[in-house]
Amino acid sequence: MIEVIQLTPDDEALIRAGAHLLRNAFGGPDRADRYRSVTETEIVFAARDGRDLLGVTTIRPYRQWFAGRDLPMGGIAAVAVAAHARRRGVARLLLGRAIERMHADGTPVSALFPSIPTAYRAFGWEVAGTLARIDLPAARLSAAGRSGPAGAGHDGKEVTLRALDRDDPAADDLASVHALYTEAARPAVGPLTRTGPAFDLTLLATLDGVVIASVDGVDAGYVSWSRREKPDGPPRLDVHDLIADRPDVRDALLTCAGSWQTSIGDTRIRLADPVIGGLGLPRGGYTQHEPWMLRVVDAPLAVAGRGFGPLAADVDLEIVDPQAPWHEGRWQLSVADGTGSLAPGGSGAVRLSSRGLAAVFTGYAGAAALTSAGLAEGEPGALARLAAVFAGPTPWMLDEF
Repeated sequence: MIEVIQLTPDDEALIRAGAHLLRNAFGGPDRADRYRSVTETEIVFAARDGRDLLGVTTIRPYRQWFAGRDLPMGGIAAVAVAAHARRRGVARLLLGRAIERMHADGTPVSALFPSIPTAYRAFGWEVAGTLARIDLPAARLSAAGRSGPAGAGHDGKEVTLRALDRDDPAADDLASVHALYTEAARPAVGPLTRTGPAFDLTLLATLDGVVIASVDGVDAGYVSWSRREKPDGPPRLDVHDLIADRPDVRDALLTCAGSWQTSIGDTRIRLADPVIGGLGLPRGGYTQHEPWMLRVVDAPLAVAGRGFGPLAADVDLEIVDPQAPWHEGRWQLSVADGTGSLAPGGSGAVRLSSRGLAAVFTGYAGAAALTSAGLAEGEPGALARLAAVFAGPTPWMLDEF
């Protein structure tokens, strides 16, 4: 008989088996010690039949920005089912238990990066945003800055650069980097807050480079990178964050990163806002979009905690979500003054599946996309109002998990 349990650091045999299962599933070293530490800070579920480990999954405690307000988010990671246990409903049991636990903990949304999207759609997750990257020759970056890495800016003000001290990073510099990231992430939909036990600011000093730009003594952007060796060619510069609040700051940071062109080949840049971020970059790059998926675990809690734009609207919904019966049924959505609420009742003018709810919640899918994908149906006017109140900037995320 299959049972699902939460692993603790004392479950030595299951921890060793889980670490080996993850090595089989994803590669890398067989690290039982690391997996044991995960059970201390995150929720790890294991499916077993007696002493036989069949599968595992992890819920990571994150917070995620939604248009100026942040929500607790359960990051689903390290999902693996043993080869001999396939087609026994192991994933269904693990993910069902994860949904129930997140609801019990008051976690209204969940996100993941899917290896097989169809597998997670069966449990209510749907593509709701992207992690975008662009590949460019390093020489393109060094030519991007119109004012150079330091010097007169577009309004005559000087852009100055300083490096984060890797041996003894200043607390003010670490705080400034996080504040600059938060300034870019807060109004967006999708990025993590980078707070909590999963994020240690001092780890910035382990990267190969972090450079902060300032104008008139005020920090206005930063760039961070790592050098990645490649066995079949020149090294690549992986730019983790490129955050800037004005074009001349962006240009100076691009030029700084591109100055490594004599010792590296390409650069790979993760884009904060794949639309706006891409507009300021040189042409000719190859852009990749890695989808991430969302699931709304508790619709009333999620709507109440999310930020909204200035549009006001009322829409009657019927949510179809048998895996989350606590929010299945008819609701009245009301949005006004940047906040929203769900109250029981209404006519059910729009019938929305759990996947449709996820896709519209981030603004990723509009009315036409929802209906053509079979994720929603109902009165055209009500569908249009629903999509409009959730519409906003392109949903993005910079952190994989």
